[in-house]
Amino acid sequence: MSASESPEGNTVGATRKLTLKGGATITEDLDEYDPANMTYSYRLDEGNLEALPVSFYSATIKVEPGENGGSTVEWFGRLYRGDTGNFPPENLNDEAAVKAVSTFFKTGLESLKSKAEHKS
Repeated sequence: MSASESPEGNTVGATRKLTLKGGATITEDLDEYDPANMTYSYRLDEGNLEALPVSFYSATIKVEPGENGGSTVEWFGRLYRGDTGNFPPENLNDEAAVKAVSTFFKTGLESLKSKAEHKS
């Protein structure tokens, strides 16, 4: 991801526009923000099948206190492949969707880890 814009911030119902590497965009809506329990849940509003081969996803990010003052971050979600028909093409099937979203989450977690480590 190269940019994230959310003029409404962390207000439930807020829309966030993500610009991915390469310039493609997707839009997400915030479903739940609970700072006391350190959770953040959102869902895809407007996708881009070429950038992320899913027709829909919802996800939650949860932070829990870790050892020695650190934190553990869990990012999990549910998704529907890009083509929900009986015989999807390879680029829009289950495997393509899971691989793309897994890579998206992993990249996001690596970026979060890097930013957190540089603030210490």
